[in-house]
Amino acid sequence: MTRARAIAALVAGLLGAAEPALACKCALVPRDRAIAAVPLVFHGRIVRIETAPETTPKSGSGDQVTTMTVVRNVKGMARARTVKVKSHTQSASCGYDFRDVEGTVLVGASRSDDGMLTVRRCVMYNLNR
Repeated sequence: MTRARAIAALVAGLLGAAEPALACKCALVPRDRAIAAVPLVFHGRIVRIETAPETTPKSGSGDQVTTMTVVRNVKGMARARTVKVKSHTQSASCGYDFRDVEGTVLVGASRSDDGMLTVRRCVMYNLNR
C-alpha cells in the first residue's frame, strides 16, 4: 500500500468514526397546531406492543408496532377500531416508545406508503405534554 493510500484510508476511517450523533429537536407548539399537523388523531388504548431489537448502532433505533383500540376519535379515525401504529424506539431518531405509556394516549399519526399508521416523537410530545 502506498503512503497516500494509507493516509487516505486512515482519514476515511477517522471521519467515519466521528459521525455526529443525530438528535430529534422538537419545537413546542400548542395542541391544536399539533392536531392540525397530522391527518389522524385519536385516543388509543394499547393492546399489545411488539418491539424489534435495535438494528445497528448507526441506525440507533429498532421498530415498534403497537396494536391499539381507538377509544375516541379526534380527527379521521373510526371509534372502537383496532389499529397498528409503527414507530422507532429511540427519541434521537424522532421515535416514540409506547412502552412508557400507561392507560390511553392521544395519538397523532400519518399513513405510510404501505398503509401503516406511523407516529413521530415531536407530534406525540406536543399532544401529550
